[in-house]
Amino acid sequence: MSAVLASGAASSPPEDPYRAVGRLIKLVFSSLVRGVDQRMQPLGLTAMQWEPLLLLSLERADTVAALARESQVNCGAMTRMLDRLEEKDLVKRQRSEEDRRVVHLHLTEKGRNVAQKIMPIVLEELQVHLRDFTPEEIASLTRFLTRMLANASRM
Repeated sequence: MSAVLASGAASSPPEDPYRAVGRLIKLVFSSLVRGVDQRMQPLGLTAMQWEPLLLLSLERADTVAALARESQVNCGAMTRMLDRLEEKDLVKRQRSEEDRRVVHLHLTEKGRNVAQKIMPIVLEELQVHLRDFTPEEIASLTRFLTRMLANASRM
């Protein structure tokens, strides 16, 4: 029995291909995030800090609520993250004059300088993961992932 298990010839059913794809997507994503996080250390940024800076620099969000939504975290967690970014003088918050419930976010000059360095780091790590892929394979992968997102958005 132990020889069968050691050889990997156990009589378990083959893995469900949908589960295998889902697991591989999760593993690739985790590996990318770990690699990017390691590369962010010289900038003094943690895993949770670089994404809000990048989103602000790309103008994908300008309020706490929008940034939380884009980052897929709750507003409370985003507020705590922004406390740390503000302590590092990377972000400045400004309460809206029209609606006091809304807090607008702005990168400081230091924040803009740091944010400019984030995307090249992300792209370098992505290149590591795509090493030895042909341009055609990258195009196919992009089409497949785009199709998966389109399928999900139809639900």
